[in-house]
Amino acid sequence: MDGHVSRLAAEGGVVVSHAASRTNALARVVGAIVALALPVFAMVATLVLAWEFRNAPLTLFDGVLSPSGQPDLYPSKWLSIGHAVVPVVFLLTNLVNRRYGEHLAIAHVLVSWTAAVALALAIVYRVDPGLPVAGEVISTRVAGAFIGAMTIGQLAGVYVFDRTRGVVWWKAPLYSALTSSFIAMFLFYPSAYAGSEPFWANQMAIDAGTKALMSFALLLPYLALRPIVRPSGGLGGY
Repeated sequence: MDGHVSRLAAEGGVVVSHAASRTNALARVVGAIVALALPVFAMVATLVLAWEFRNAPLTLFDGVLSPSGQPDLYPSKWLSIGHAVVPVVFLLTNLVNRRYGEHLAIAHVLVSWTAAVALALAIVYRVDPGLPVAGEVISTRVAGAFIGAMTIGQLAGVYVFDRTRGVVWWKAPLYSALTSSFIAMFLFYPSAYAGSEPFWANQMAIDAGTKALMSFALLLPYLALRPIVRPSGGLGGY
C-alpha cells in the first residue's frame, strides 16, 4: 500500500483519504443541523402562532375591499390575524438564504415543514399526554393544499432571493416574499376550496393582498437584522 501511494505521489497523482472525506461530510451535516436548528424552531413557532390567532379577526380591509355598511360581507368574517402572521415564515427563509445561501435555505424549508407536520400529527394523535389538545382539526384537503402551496411558494422565493441579492438590499427580500406570497396563495385557494367555497377567488385576492402588504412591512425587521445575520463567505457580502 505504501509503495502504491509513493508511486502515485511520484507520478504527480493525488491521494484522497476516504476517512477524511467521511469526516468532512459528517462535519458538514452536523454544521447544517446546528445552523438550521434555530430557524426551523422559529418557523414552526410562527406556524403555531398563526394557528393560535386563526380566530382573531383582521379588520384592516373592512369597508375598503367590501361594501361599506354591510358587515356580512366584511373580510374580517374569515380573514384573521393568523393570515397576516404566516408571511413571517418568508422572512425567516430569506434570512437563512442571506446567511447560508440557496442550498441551506431549501433544506430549511423542507426540514421546517417536516417538523411542523410531525408536531401537528403528534398533537392530533396525542402521542404524548403532555401535548396540548388538538381542538379544531382542518380537513385533509385544506391541510394538504396549505402545506404543498406554502412549500412550493417558499422554494420559489428561495430561487428569486438567490438571484436578486445584491447591493440594493431590499430587492431580494421583497421580490422573494412577494413571489412566495402570490404563488402560495394562488395555489392554495383553488386546491383547498374550489367546488366547495363559492367566494374562494375573492378570499384568495384579499389574502394575497394581505401577504403582499406584510412583505413590505417585514422589510423593517429584515433591515434591522442585516447587521446581525451576515452572509457567509462566498455569497458576495449581500
